[in-house]
Parts: sequence; structure tokens; C-alpha cells
Amino acid sequence: MEKPDRRQQIRSYLGLEPISHGQIHTFQIAVPESQKHDISIERYQALADSLTNHKTNLIPLIVRQTEAYSEEEEYEVVYGSDWCIVAKEINIEKLWVWFFDMNDEQAAAAKAEMEQLENVMPPDTGSTDIESLLDKKLRPVTAKIDQVLLKKPVDNEGNLPEEIRDVKRQIEELKSTVNELANLVKERLSAPKPPEPPKPPKLNLRIVTEKEIKEALSKVKATSTQIKAAWNAIQYWKKTGKSLTWENLEKSTKSGSDKVTGFAKPSYEKLKEIADIPDEDVT
Repeated sequence: MEKPDRRQQIRSYLGLEPISHGQIHTFQIAVPESQKHDISIERYQALADSLTNHKTNLIPLIVRQTEAYSEEEEYEVVYGSDWCIVAKEINIEKLWVWFFDMNDEQAAAAKAEMEQLENVMPPDTGSTDIESLLDKKLRPVTAKIDQVLLKKPVDNEGNLPEEIRDVKRQIEELKSTVNELANLVKERLSAPKPPEPPKPPKLNLRIVTEKEIKEALSKVKATSTQIKAAWNAIQYWKKTGKSLTWENLEKSTKSGSDKVTGFAKPSYEKLKEIADIPDEDVT
């Protein structure tokens, strides 16, 4: 069955048809507890970059209307919770969604269907070795030899036709090149890795300057947005009545009264990579 037919059959079976499609405010969307999971740093960064660059999501969420949450949260995300979680944390104003009218059973089935489609991956070609590549390249050549032999068989003295001799020379040259490449790869793989340069000492966040933060975060590939947000988070917790600790900085990556705009998990992790927060001198 073709994919469009299969999807149509699923929609028909579940009784699902989209009510409408559009943008709604991020604060109107609730994320069920069952979908609040840890997002890998790489995935989080990719989503945050996309949301920041486009000011919204490129892949619409699937949502349904609900009365199970606060007055503001009129919709519950059925699929796309990771987009929604990141968007909330980095203060994206609106998200694209598909609205569906569905019950709990239909929502669970729709979520499972979308996850199944997302996990369909093409065959892995990364494990192809040199021998199989060579075999693939030589198949047309051997076919050509067979064709020539059918037209011009070996003569009584065992001499091959000129076309065959040319092909054989090409094969030998190809084998020689492949062997050289294989040896080169083997040498590179067996060569000892050069020692990693020593890491610079970590910055003291209690006395660090904005210039030092910018230089250190740039070296660990932080974006200009992340650098600015990290500096704002540091300054926020240095205010009178606040306390600069890793625990408090982590609070600023999440929704709440201590949230710092643009400061999210990747910014926090990069900050921990380049800095320390020594205990305060109470003497």
C-alpha cells in the first residue's frame, strides 16, 4: 500500500481530520507530563537554532483543544513536544500547528503513527568497505568483457582482442590505485594521535569581564546570541539579593520568574565548560 493511501486509511479508521491550520501563542500550548523528557544537547541546539533563525517552527505541531490545564493553556500538544519545550524556554512567541479534534485513544494512535514515520530511516551505507566499492565499480567492466568475448572470442593462439587488453590494463591500474588508498587509510588510522593542547584555566564567574566571557565562549563555538544571554544571566544573579550559583543559573534556563531571555540549556552547558564559580569569601 502506498504511503498516502496508508495515511488516509489511518485517518479514516481514527476519524481524524484537521479542523484548521495556523499560528497560536506558545503560552497557549500545554505539554503533557508524559512528554516532558530530556532533550539531547545536539537536538536542543538544532531546534533552538532553527527557532531563533526563523522566529517560529518549520514543522507544525499537532495539537488538540483541552480544558485540563490553566485558563491560558487552551491546547495540548499531541506531537512535537520537543519543539514546544524549546520554544517556551527561548521565548518564541508563536508556533505553527495543526488543530485536530481527537480523544485520548486517537491522540495516542496519532502520536505513535508520527513517531513511526519519523523513525523510518534509509539503509545504512556508511559501512561499505573498499572491496565492495571496487566490486561495484568493476561490474560494468566485467559485463563489457563478456560482451566483447561474445563478439570476438580468443583466437587459436590464445591472444585476447585489443579491447579486452585495454580493459585489463584499466583494471590493473584501478586495483593499484585502490591498494594505495587502502594503505594510506591504514597508515592514517594506525598513526598515533597528537596530544591535545592543554585546556586554558577556567574563568571565575564572580570577577569575569564581558570581554573574557565572549572570547572563551567563542572558542567553544557558542553563538553570539548564546554569549549575550550567558552574560545577561551572570549579571542577573550578581544583583543585590541574588546569589550566583550553578543551580540558580540553571533556573534561568527554564520558564519562571528567574528566566533570562535566550539563556537555555546549551548556553548553560557551554558556560560550565569554560567557567567556575568559587565559593564566596565570607571573611
